[in-house]
Amino acid sequence: MSQGLKSGVALSTLVFFLFSSLSILAPGISAQTVERGNLLGYIFDRDGKTPIMGAIIKVRNITSSAIYESQPTDNQGLFKIEGLSKGIYTFGITTELGDFNSNELVGILANETTKVSISLNPYDSGVQSAVQEVLKDQVSVETQGESRIGRVVRYNPETREAEVFIERGILQIDDRIRIKGVTTNFYQDVGSLRLGENRVRRALAGESPWLLVKGPVQAGDIVYVVCKKGIVPFFLTPCGIASIIAGSGAIMAGIITITDKTPVSPFKK
Repeated sequence: MSQGLKSGVALSTLVFFLFSSLSILAPGISAQTVERGNLLGYIFDRDGKTPIMGAIIKVRNITSSAIYESQPTDNQGLFKIEGLSKGIYTFGITTELGDFNSNELVGILANETTKVSISLNPYDSGVQSAVQEVLKDQVSVETQGESRIGRVVRYNPETREAEVFIERGILQIDDRIRIKGVTTNFYQDVGSLRLGENRVRRALAGESPWLLVKGPVQAGDIVYVVCKKGIVPFFLTPCGIASIIAGSGAIMAGIITITDKTPVSPFKK
């Protein structure tokens, strides 16, 4: 197994899933006739080429919360899960060296085999602990999937950027955030982060990155990271992220979007 897995897994923030008109069963069709499909694929190291042997993929149906898992991958990184009910699934990967979360979604179609290739990308130790700090809040029923990570220090209306002091955890490109204050309350995805003049992909506790915001904010507004697409991850202590690098069917992004009225699923082991 590659040495790249030893440092841990990073969260993927782009959400993709394979989707093709997942129709609702017509009235009168019995439960015994529920249509099912299969999931087949390969798990690779971060290079997308080196197979990971002994990895297990776990999938959760986002409607029923039913969890299924594969047998360990073979020496080619191959896995298969058969008999999945038609629907949309989130997934995670567990390996001998750690667990990998993913915010991506996979669509299972009736009487078809969905095919995907997945790469595992580890975090460094500092990022790993910061991610875990955020996840502990996100899976809590009390916090409704939101983790306070910082506050707005100042706002530049000319550039529409806000300087945010990161109090705890981590803020990353493509994170779903909520900015809330006395008169401020909106959700957005993080599309741009900079420290000084340098563009960065993440900022950790103690740093004050500037980010482009979709509306005016005020000093003192609180910044939360929320469960991406409203779906909690599999593992509370991930060492990295599992990302789909190839798949069959139409790959669509941003289909499920969290809003003020979107319920966040409670974490279930």
